Amino acid sequence: MHVNKKERAPKQAPQPAETVKQQENAVVPESKPQDVSAPKTLPEKEEAPSVNDGTEDNGAAGAAESAKDTAAEGAAEKSVASKADTAAEGEKHEENEKPEKSEQEGKAENAEKAQESGMGGSPSPAAESRAPSKPSEPSNLLEPSAREKLRAALSRLGWKKWAAIAAVFVVLLGAGLFLAFGTTHVIERSDRDAKENIYMVVKPGTTASEISDHLTRLGVIDSRLRFWWLMKLQGDAQKFKTGTYAFAPHMDEQAVLDKLVSGDTTVVRFTIPEGFGIKEIAKRLADEGLVDEQEFLAEAKDFAPYDYMKKRPNERYAAEGYLFPDTYEIHSEVTPEAIMKMMAEDFDTRLTPELRQQAAAKNLSIHDLVTLASLVEKEARYDEDRPIIAQVFFKRLQMGMPLQSDTTLQYLMAGPKEDVSIEDTKIDSPYNTYQHMGLPPGPIASPGMKSILAVLNPASTDYLYFVADRQGHNHYSQTYDEHLAIVEQVR
Repeated sequence: MHVNKKERAPKQAPQPAETVKQQENAVVPESKPQDVSAPKTLPEKEEAPSVNDGTEDNGAAGAAESAKDTAAEGAAEKSVASKADTAAEGEKHEENEKPEKSEQEGKAENAEKAQESGMGGSPSPAAESRAPSKPSEPSNLLEPSAREKLRAALSRLGWKKWAAIAAVFVVLLGAGLFLAFGTTHVIERSDRDAKENIYMVVKPGTTASEISDHLTRLGVIDSRLRFWWLMKLQGDAQKFKTGTYAFAPHMDEQAVLDKLVSGDTTVVRFTIPEGFGIKEIAKRLADEGLVDEQEFLAEAKDFAPYDYMKKRPNERYAAEGYLFPDTYEIHSEVTPEAIMKMMAEDFDTRLTPELRQQAAAKNLSIHDLVTLASLVEKEARYDEDRPIIAQVFFKRLQMGMPLQSDTTLQYLMAGPKEDVSIEDTKIDSPYNTYQHMGLPPGPIASPGMKSILAVLNPASTDYLYFVADRQGHNHYSQTYDEHLAIVEQVR
């Protein structure tokens, strides 16, 4: 009879390598290889038989059978592990054959592998099947920056090259400072009273550079560039107020700038001396910064607001002689035409109806009166000489003698000349009273009222000649021989 024994738990068949691989990929920490078979159930402790009925042999057979099963399970386990290793090696071989990845991809892959290694499993199918990442931008870690390149280039320069560079820099810096703050050439102005103001008109649209040039030319400032840079640094180049300004020679640049920015304008006052011609008036006004000299001369050629000022043939300037010499003030915008109009109105006012009647009584037109008075003005330095010189001219005109006034020759010259020469008397011009009879084509200067009155009220003498000494006093004679003798004495 057989003894009943508890039946052994049925053995599980070896699992496929695929299943084993999935189990290995499970996130389970392992300290030693896991048994791939189902856990075995240990046999319960059997009761000792009461009689010996041959169960020992059956027990030995069972043990042998159990050992055989264990060996088979171990072989299956080794086979599964071998297949897993082979698959891993294949994957590794495929990875080695793949093109070399970028540095960033390599780092990411290493991190994944490290994570997988730490979890004790091979790469998961999800990791293998993921889409390739976008190619990253080229790394600039290995490229030297611009600063490093510059530092390297500077480090290669020797001390001699550094010294040369420093020398060039010093020279350029010095030149820049000289141009900005050095003294520039000042165009000399004509001689006049140092206390007289220098006027400058700032018109709408005038640029900062033009103002700098004008102030330098007038002698108000000594350095055009220094003033210009001062304007730019302080941001005042666009803050100038229009109007007429009064300055003094060689002013401080900052004081001039403050005046222009604050709009400290003034009433224009200027003086034209007796005996000034159009050229001298233009230069005086230009020197004081009121007008452009050439613009004034061009305007004077045909300026004739009154009928008696109408330009005659061969006359240089229609306005010559009619811009009355006086002191004037201008309260509005200054222009050549405005100045000439103001001065011509002054003359027309001073030539009263009574004076015009006196001229008509002497058969003198206003044009002839002013022309003759201009010759007297230029010849006489002292008042007592004016009526006598006027009488000499009248006598010569009546006798048909040439006036032979040196002042008419001076009018033709570029500048004043103390003594005219025989060669000068040969100048070919209608204004040359040595060569042409009668009065010149027009006035040669602006006469004052004393010269005009002298022509209207000449002295009663028999003189035909006169000559001035070095002090300006005139000496008179009736004959040419007497005249030559006096000339030898006073000259």
